[in-house]
Amino acid sequence: MRWYFLFFILLASCEKYHVSVRSIPVNAAYLASSHVGTPDPRQAHPPLGQKLVIDWAIPPEMLIEQPKIILHLLYKNHVEKEVVYPITCRGGYVVYSLLNEEFTETKGLLTYRAEIVTEKGEVYREWKHQLWVNLITLEERQLSAARMSDSVVSQSIQGSVIDTAYLREEGLSDKN
Repeated sequence: MRWYFLFFILLASCEKYHVSVRSIPVNAAYLASSHVGTPDPRQAHPPLGQKLVIDWAIPPEMLIEQPKIILHLLYKNHVEKEVVYPITCRGGYVVYSLLNEEFTETKGLLTYRAEIVTEKGEVYREWKHQLWVNLITLEERQLSAARMSDSVVSQSIQGSVIDTAYLREEGLSDKN
């Protein structure tokens, strides 16, 4: 019985350090007046959007390293955005709001990731949405150069890859 008590004390005294994100839809149901039935002029045109609540807990010695939360956002219109929140206390939360016109323009959040980063750029903790991926973007010049090099028009002899290789072996290609 003493072992169970000791084990319980150990579990209860452990602190967990974390960062986590929770998404909250914002619509007519978000308004308190929708739940209690009180008059509210906002019911005619309720807010529309999403909110992300980011909460964290860090050890006290980490505050010396001037940590910050970097929130990486990927909207449904494939635009990326980073929002930085400085951390000034061991635990707390911040709210990112995407509402009304901005929500309509971006079509909402597709995915997001939050990380606690030190002033040296080291990631202390990270939280990823289950659909998080790093968006791959290509510069327009790279795309046009790739199209030019893959083009059949730029080749002197047209044909399949096998035919071109065969012609080179036989010495019939213009590129010898």
